Parts: sequence; structure tokens; C-alpha cells
Amino acid sequence: MNFAVIGAGAVGMLTASLLKEAGCGVQLITRRPEQAKQINAKGIDLDGKIQFIDAFTEWDRIPANAFILVAVKYGHLSEVIKKLKSNCLDNPVVFMQNGMMHLDSIPNLPQKNIAAGIVEHGALKVDETRVKHTGKGLFKFALLSGDEKRFHPLLNINGVKAEWHPDADKMLFRKVLLNTMINPLTALLSIKNGELLSNPHAYELLKNIYTELYAAFPEIETLLPFEQVTALCASTAENTSSMLADKLAGRPLELDTILLYTIRRSPYTLPILQTFYHLLKAAEKE
Repeated sequence: MNFAVIGAGAVGMLTASLLKEAGCGVQLITRRPEQAKQINAKGIDLDGKIQFIDAFTEWDRIPANAFILVAVKYGHLSEVIKKLKSNCLDNPVVFMQNGMMHLDSIPNLPQKNIAAGIVEHGALKVDETRVKHTGKGLFKFALLSGDEKRFHPLLNINGVKAEWHPDADKMLFRKVLLNTMINPLTALLSIKNGELLSNPHAYELLKNIYTELYAAFPEIETLLPFEQVTALCASTAENTSSMLADKLAGRPLELDTILLYTIRRSPYTLPILQTFYHLLKAAEKE
């Protein structure tokens, strides 16, 4: 099975390495030629284990039989959308972004078979060729358009745990709600996930966010019970959330596709989340 992973950030390098280790054919498409050159020379170092993966920037080198896994952040997605529209590719495509705003772009794509993907692994990019696997998990997929059967091979890759979900909206919105609770708080307070439980003031804020979300989305009680939120914080206690990692690295935060999306989807005003959104936006702009 062949894959073209678009994006060489933490998720892209981790995904490419796991697929290569599983015996798949993998190409990594980077945004910058300099990173591709380094990866071709050194390979990708995943926790000290090197995987040599072909890296390049040219989309016309993507094999016709490859699954395209889009692993760029939301802020760089517009470039990828342009490439998908202009390169006459008919490959099955999987979007693996946080949040849900990217779904607005999908109906306009020429590709017939498109799925959404969620990565429940923890990953931290160290530098251009090194990534840390900070938490083992699984990949989840759901159909957005086309033939579901085209994506079933993704569930049978040796050593790569994956699940198929029948409802893309529920699958993605659950992740959005989880990110809405954990990411802004950790980014604002500059704390690791576990401190949302050990710090009594952070824990009180976490509970208040859940209460606010419950009023707007009562389905959260079954979709994402509070016990599952705290269990994830405990199991990833030493992890740095993706939003905090972006803040520390001086990168743009994925505020719109996570926080703003949730605020807009809500039938009611969400004052706590609106405050968090504007605080982080103000700090990001500064």
C-alpha cells in the first residue's frame, strides 16, 4: 500500500514513520525544499529509530495508487486545496486536521473519494528531521464523500491501529470539543495537560468550560463525558498540547478552526470560550 503524506510537521513525520515501519510505500511532501533535502539525507528520527523516506515538494511525483494523507495545519491548508484542484489527481484523500472549519473547502474539490481522519497519537516535532512519539493511540477515519470501501484498506495495516466511524460529524466534533477544553487552557496558563487536574484553579476552569459546553451541546454528556476528559488529561499528563507547543514556538495558533468554530456552532453565547479566544488572539497578534 502506498501513501503520500502532505506536511512534515509533528503529525506528518510521525504518520509517515509509522506507515514506513509497517512496510508501506511512503512519500513525504514538504512545503520547503530545505526540509526535504534534510530528510532525504538523514531520514526521520522517531525516538531514536531512523526511517528513510523519500521527501520532495513536487506533487506530480505522487503515485497514482497512493492514498493522500493531508497532515498540514489549518493555516497552511489553502495551499494544499489549490494543489488538489490543479494537479488532476484522482487519489483517495484523507484530511487529518484539528478542528472542523476545513470541511468548508471539501465540496469544491475534484477528488471523488474523501475522508476525514483523526490522529490520537501524541507527537512533538523536535526539529526538521526529528519527532517524539509522546503518546500511543490510534487513527480514526470517516467518510466525507465517495465510496467508503476505498478507505477500508486503511484499517488493515499491520501494526497501525485504526477504526472506521459511520458519522464524520460526531467523530470530528467530539475531537473539537476535547481540543476546546484542553488546548486553550494549557496555552493560556502555559501548563502541561496533567496540570489541568493537579492545579485546583485550572481544574475549576476546566469544569466551568464543560458546564458551558453542556448548556450549548447537551449531547456532550454521551459524546464526551467529563470523566473521559479527565482520563485523557491524566494519561497525557506530561504532554504539551499542540496549541501550547505552537505558542512556545511562535507559530500561529489553531484558534479559528477549534475555538471559533465551537463558538459559531453554539446556539447560545459562550462567554468563557469567547474570553479565551480573544485573550489568545490578542497575545498571538502581539
